Amino acid sequence: MATFQILLPYNYSPNDRKAIRFAIDAFAGRRETRVTLFHAYTPLPTIDVTASPENLKMRSGMTYLAAELKEKEEALKVVGDMLVEGGFDRDAVTYVFKRRVKGAAEEIVDKVAGCNVLVLSRGAGKVTHFFTRSIYARVVTALRGVTICVAT
Repeated sequence: MATFQILLPYNYSPNDRKAIRFAIDAFAGRRETRVTLFHAYTPLPTIDVTASPENLKMRSGMTYLAAELKEKEEALKVVGDMLVEGGFDRDAVTYVFKRRVKGAAEEIVDKVAGCNVLVLSRGAGKVTHFFTRSIYARVVTALRGVTICVAT
């Protein structure tokens, strides 16, 4: 039986739900299958609020954004629970919620190392848009030896 190491980038869009559904339909219940849910978030800027009275005004906005990040991290775990309910073993589902250091495509390419399946989502539109969007084009052209599944 084949071993599947699946990377599932997740960006909280409705199309990402389609990718989750595809992964469940195609891979759930198979032994030796592991799934990594992946989200690389844009880091919040570090602001010294004591340096200036004007900077104090940004405190509530930064607090809100930090709370939003925490909510997204928890939401990623909920998606993992969906995978488990869909038939994946709990021990086979992992989460990576990390600060983005590079561009989104580069983060995906770096994270896919060690995986043999990448499941991407794509919005509706002309097929030609798939090849002109930089994230898809850069991911697809950078990868070798990885099966890429695109859920539309």
